[in-house]
Amino acid sequence: MTADRQPLVVVIDDDRVFRKIIRTFLEKNDYRVVEAPDGAAGLDVCQRQQVDLLLVDLNMPVMNGFAVLSELASGNRELPVIVVSGSGDSKDVVEALRLGAWDYLFKPIDDNTIVLHAIKTVLERARLIRENRDYQRGLEEKVKRKTTELSLVNSRLQEVVESTKRLLGCGELKQSGRVILEEFGRHMNARGGSIYRVVSNGLEHLHSLDPGHAEPFLPFPLKENSLFARALSSSEPFFVADLETDVDCQGSGWPHYNDNSILFFPIVDAAGNTIAIISLHSKNQPPFVIQDREIGMILASYASEVLQTAQMQVSLKRSEEALMQSQKMEAIGTLAGGIAHDFNNILSAIIGYTDLSLYTGKLAPNIRSNLEQIKKASNRARDLVQQILSFSRTEEFREEAVDIGPIVKEALKLLRAVIPATIEIDSRAPSGLGKIKTDPTRIHQVMMNLCSNATQAMESGSGLIRVTLEKLVKDNFPADLVEIDTDHCFCLSVSDSGVGIPAGVLPRIFDPYFTTKQKGEGTGLGLAVVHGIVIQSGGTIRVSSEPGRGSSFRLYFPAAPIAADSEQQLTTDSMPRGTERILFVDDEASLAEVAREMLVRLGYQVDIFTSSVKALERLREHPMHYHLLITDQTMPALSGIDLARRALGLQPRLPVILYTGYSTAVDGPEARQAGIKAFLMKPLSMTRLATVVRQVLEGS
Repeated sequence: MTADRQPLVVVIDDDRVFRKIIRTFLEKNDYRVVEAPDGAAGLDVCQRQQVDLLLVDLNMPVMNGFAVLSELASGNRELPVIVVSGSGDSKDVVEALRLGAWDYLFKPIDDNTIVLHAIKTVLERARLIRENRDYQRGLEEKVKRKTTELSLVNSRLQEVVESTKRLLGCGELKQSGRVILEEFGRHMNARGGSIYRVVSNGLEHLHSLDPGHAEPFLPFPLKENSLFARALSSSEPFFVADLETDVDCQGSGWPHYNDNSILFFPIVDAAGNTIAIISLHSKNQPPFVIQDREIGMILASYASEVLQTAQMQVSLKRSEEALMQSQKMEAIGTLAGGIAHDFNNILSAIIGYTDLSLYTGKLAPNIRSNLEQIKKASNRARDLVQQILSFSRTEEFREEAVDIGPIVKEALKLLRAVIPATIEIDSRAPSGLGKIKTDPTRIHQVMMNLCSNATQAMESGSGLIRVTLEKLVKDNFPADLVEIDTDHCFCLSVSDSGVGIPAGVLPRIFDPYFTTKQKGEGTGLGLAVVHGIVIQSGGTIRVSSEPGRGSSFRLYFPAAPIAADSEQQLTTDSMPRGTERILFVDDEASLAEVAREMLVRLGYQVDIFTSSVKALERLREHPMHYHLLITDQTMPALSGIDLARRALGLQPRLPVILYTGYSTAVDGPEARQAGIKAFLMKPLSMTRLATVVRQVLEGS
């Protein structure tokens, strides 16, 4: 199959409806499809066309699926075959795989993407086998050149080489453990055994040749002198001829071994770390011998290479996904910046004229109240714009002292719109308890992730999410809370009435990419992100859960030192004033006009321009006339930073205030080089304008 040719799939099934469904689905996914009602018709297509893969039912008239597999095998055709059958008999599965089927899918198929995934996997395996054929042939030639004395070993090595066809299709260890174990069992002639994956806190059971007695999880530290402890520490294959007489090893005590000999194969990665352990027992013709170990070492080495390749592919895929996510967020950030600029211009006019009205003499109480409500709503809109900008940017952790009560409330308001109405939210997170040092946008993200997980845990679609925030004094800290040494701390708790977390899963919930959700339903990053944010904030997490009763996440944060509030609520009489001459530039005429009115009311002499080019011409004509330049950043023809640079060339001592709606528009060094002394963020209040203008003019 060439890269530019659509793969040809032959669907052999006596069910016309099934054939039609599969054909329609595959053709939409760029496959060519030919239908055949029985095996004979399907093989006839194979004789006439270059077929890439067969989808074969087992039970059909004229020629069934087993006959198709036998015919292909007798003709030495290496044509990939996937059996799709309603037969649930394990003997049929074994027989089909023995006859050369590459995969086996059970009817009914509820999700056609399962078929698509199987086809892609098998075709990829076929490609790798074709590319690997030269390597296999070379290895086979080496085996044939061995001496007669090693003829038995030659035969077994040949079988190992054939096994690579199955191993080539292996993915990550968790998915491919069964195939690897079965290959080891077949070559070692063993009827029993298990494969365990090495995880951070123990050995996780993946598959057994003889299910029913292997422990599902072996926690660290392993029992001293146990066979698994020996395999993990040595990272070398070994066999025990007789467990009863070997005083250095402690068996599991299971009484149904065919004999007392046993084989262990650690699977190691390129760095020499053990990633899995295979144990084999009950050899058909006991006991295990050194030759079994040597043959197994070859298979273990090949399995390790295949698994490492698969892991590299997974890592590459994750890197590609991360890059795509980064590019997507960059695009969102660009879009959000443009929206924020326009929206902040509107808010600037609303807040500006509201301030002017509030500071105009005596107002009737109801009018003052209405104006104050307008300003509150405008400030809320301003904060929402900043929040959107924060979430659309990938920024470093920006720590500040914040009251997390309002952040929790804001997050819950957003969540309420997306969480089903059948799920109740009970929130007790008061404001004003105190502050912690953290990045407020990250705390918002913590709440979104925890509440999203809580919602998904309530599989019935109804239940309760309870959120509480409380301040604790040191004497009331939990006994195990040793990570925090401040006199006070805050406990943010998110609990749910969902299905709970199994005890065996609980130690791994914060591992990156670990997830218990179905494929496509989660990335396994949510709780890992939560954990990272809490640790960056100097805090820690405690989790308790009971299957069937729900889960509780308790986040502890050290209290920030109490500092004097530097903000002052200024009245119109107490606002800083002046008489200097100010040049104000903004391409929005309404914003320029409201700023002029504010500054004039504060005593300043103000000229406004809606064109940065014309403002520059005025500066050229009268370079010493103005004491201060206030300019918008985003303007046509000449941006604010460019205007500041050129103004600096005309009047090196002219201070500049950059007026912008986007906090990352200009970085610090660039601003200083352009003579910018301060930033004013849109939308702007009159008190903020009065304070910053006076500070810049006085050089503070």
